Amino acid sequence: MTRLLHLTDLHFGLHHAALVLPLRAAILENQPDLVVVSGDLTQRALAGQFRAAMAFLRDLGVAFMVIPGNHDLPAYNPIARVFNPFGAYRRGAAQDLTPVMQIGQLRLYGVNTADPFKWRGGIARADQIARICQAMRDGPQDVTNILVSHHPFEEPPGFERGETQGAQVATQKLTAAGLHVILSGHLHHWNIGLGITDTAPRPLFQLQTGTALCSRIGERDHGFSVMDFEGAALRVTPWLVDEAKGQFAPRRQTSFRYLDGLWHKSP
Repeated sequence: MTRLLHLTDLHFGLHHAALVLPLRAAILENQPDLVVVSGDLTQRALAGQFRAAMAFLRDLGVAFMVIPGNHDLPAYNPIARVFNPFGAYRRGAAQDLTPVMQIGQLRLYGVNTADPFKWRGGIARADQIARICQAMRDGPQDVTNILVSHHPFEEPPGFERGETQGAQVATQKLTAAGLHVILSGHLHHWNIGLGITDTAPRPLFQLQTGTALCSRIGERDHGFSVMDFEGAALRVTPWLVDEAKGQFAPRRQTSFRYLDGLWHKSP
């Protein structure tokens, strides 16, 4: 079994400080093989915010993978946003905007959807998608291919805003090339196995995890997702904060199985 922990939208700089230590404790309690952070490490891409986010992740003592989100672009420096939009991210978080990692039988591809010419929206860049598709075709065929994206490639009901330019075409190409799973954030909304029901399997499993720490007014259901992969089986457990206790705790687990090219919801 390989355990991924999906963490997203930390928003250091506008975060619940009181939840940082409980979040750390809950992550360590789960003993993940890899922590995957799908963007928005910071609120405004400031150096101190990147330092805080990366100190939190490094202090876990667990392997992790990060990609940028739209909040990881300069907000107060228009010149940097246009001419060096990912400079602060590269200095403060990671040089590689599209990392690739393999752990066990899982192969993860990071994609950079952050767009300096949009405030919220993102873009599925054709060159990145083509590179990932080729890598999946050329790579091992006995792995589960996972895309890590900040912006969702398919929006759940109630969020149909078309915020990821080129996502529909990219999804078709990625699925045809052998993609199995997409992990995303951005919406601060939970959706486990988008579109997969007891009677409707789908070729692509999509997980949208809610914000881990953002303290904007109205934010709720702070947490992270634990994903256990074992052969063709996948179990997803959301961990959400108990506001009264200020601690994270597991909620109902959902199980899926990949059979004949489709993800099925297990009873």
